[in-house]
Amino acid sequence: MSGFVQHTDASEGRQQPDPSEEWWQDSVFVAWHSPDPGIGGIFRIGHENHAGGTAALWFGLVTKDGQRYRRNGAPALTDADRLDGGFGALGGAYRQIYDGRMHYYADDEDLHLELEVEDFYPRTDFFPTDAGTVSEDFASAHYECSGAIRGLVKLGGREYLVDGLCHRDHSWGPRRWDTLLNHRWMPGTFGPQLSFGSIAWNGVDGSLRQFGYVVRDGEVTMAEQVDIAVTMEADGITYRAGTSRWVLPGGEELVIEAAPYDATVSEHHNVGVIDAICELERDGRAGFCDLEVSTNPRGGTRPIVTAVRANNTPGLSQRS
Repeated sequence: MSGFVQHTDASEGRQQPDPSEEWWQDSVFVAWHSPDPGIGGIFRIGHENHAGGTAALWFGLVTKDGQRYRRNGAPALTDADRLDGGFGALGGAYRQIYDGRMHYYADDEDLHLELEVEDFYPRTDFFPTDAGTVSEDFASAHYECSGAIRGLVKLGGREYLVDGLCHRDHSWGPRRWDTLLNHRWMPGTFGPQLSFGSIAWNGVDGSLRQFGYVVRDGEVTMAEQVDIAVTMEADGITYRAGTSRWVLPGGEELVIEAAPYDATVSEHHNVGVIDAICELERDGRAGFCDLEVSTNPRGGTRPIVTAVRANNTPGLSQRS
């Protein structure tokens, strides 16, 4: 994996913030799916300098049988959130901790979660030098990795034994949320044999960048061309399906079509993001991806009210 920036264990924990930069932030994210019980979700914690210190939380669980769970907010950052080896939110009720492997925990009303990740390849920064505002204003220090995820979720009186796949990242530095208009992000994996990521990023300066990569048995290949499209619902926010196409060196093409079984709404600093969990199959092998989309072409300043294909309800709910 030569030619790509890789990060050591020291980058897993909280990074030293720049007190002079109001928009400095340090955030961790994971999207995951376990096929047998039919459950997946997202988990993001962001520690920010903004407003005297906030601990932004995006948390969503979706299930094939329709149970959902969502927490989304940016309460004050407390000492209980500044964890040894990790990040907390809501007074430590939601936690990410690294002790040689990454662990995720949540304890809330109708919810208990404990998950552990085993990475498939080293922590790698896949952003090219010409990524534009995504690297200049949003994620100047960044890495990603796919892996296996295992553990337990207790949700609304039911237990789900998790044995699935995930994709996680960590970004830190100044983050200007007002530089993002729209984006599409499709990271995912079929296991160590094939992981992938693609992104389309539309900045407030009018720039549009599309790039991506595949990782096969630990070997990274950057795409020469990437194209991402989604089939939007009538609400203009959620979507029925998405397709990503990578053109690799030598002309090889990889096309992945994804259909979400459910999704979660997250809102932060006037940006509304939908994360949809998708089951995949390719050459007889099961996989998953997170199809993440924001559609805010005029820098939306009003909350999302209607979401046809995503959960916008706090706490435990049932998909209709």
